[in-house]
Amino acid sequence: MKNKINAIFFTAFATSIISCNRVQPNYEGVLMENYGRNGRADFSVVVGSQGILGPGSELYQVPMFEQKADPAELIITAKDAGVFSVDPSLTYQAMRGRGADIIFNYKHVGINDENTIMDNIESNVLNALVLNSYREEARNFTTDSLMNNLNAFEQAVELRLKKDFDAKFFTLTTLTSGLKPPTSMAEAIERRNNAKQQAEQVKNELEVAKMNLEKAKIDAEANKVRTTGLSKENLTEKWIEAIRNTNNKVIITDGKTPVIIGQ
Repeated sequence: MKNKINAIFFTAFATSIISCNRVQPNYEGVLMENYGRNGRADFSVVVGSQGILGPGSELYQVPMFEQKADPAELIITAKDAGVFSVDPSLTYQAMRGRGADIIFNYKHVGINDENTIMDNIESNVLNALVLNSYREEARNFTTDSLMNNLNAFEQAVELRLKKDFDAKFFTLTTLTSGLKPPTSMAEAIERRNNAKQQAEQVKNELEVAKMNLEKAKIDAEANKVRTTGLSKENLTEKWIEAIRNTNNKVIITDGKTPVIIGQ
C-alpha cells in the first residue's frame, strides 16, 4: 500500500514537473542549458513539452502577444530652449524567433517569471529608448516649428524608435506622444489665436459695410433714374426715339386724327 502511494505521488510530481516545462500558447519557449556558460550558444528556441530538465537547464517563456507600455512623463527642450512635456504611450511585440536573443541579452533584468518579464525589460531597457528618442529629436526643432509640425516630430520619433526597437528584438506597433507646451506658451498661443479671430471678424465687418455702402449708392442712383424718368423732357425724348425705331409712321393731318402708315 505504501509503495502504491509513493508511486502515485511520484507520478503526480513528475506530471506537474512536465506540465510546468511545457511552452504556453502564444509564447516562445527558450531553453537554457549548461547554466549558460557558453553564452548565446546555450540558449535555443523550443516548442512543446520539455520534460524533466537536467541540472543547469531552465525553460523561459517570452510572450509573443502585443504589449502596452506607458513610460513616465518627461520634459524635452527644443533647440531654441523652448520647454515641452511629453507623456508617451506605445504598443510593441517581441519578434517571433528572437526569444533566445531576448532571454540571453536581458537575463540580468529578471526574466524568470513570464508574467513580469516584459515589465522588467520595459523599465530597464525600452523606456530609456523612448525617452532618449524624444529628447534627441526635439533638438532638431525650434519651439514654433515643434508646435506647428507636431506630426513631423512624432514621425521622426517613431521612425527612430522603430529602428531602436528592432535592434533590441522588438517591433514597435503604435506610438502616441501626448505633447504639451508649458502653460505660459499655451496662453500666448491662445491669445494669438484670439487676436487672429478678432482681426478676421473686423475684416469681415468692414467688407460687409463696404458692400452695404455700394448697395446704398446703387439704390440711390436707381431712385434718381426712376424719378427723372417721368419728366416732360425725358418723355418727349423717349417718344421721338420710339417713332424713329418703329416700322409704322404716324402723320398728323388736322391736329386731331393721326394717320398711321405702314400697317
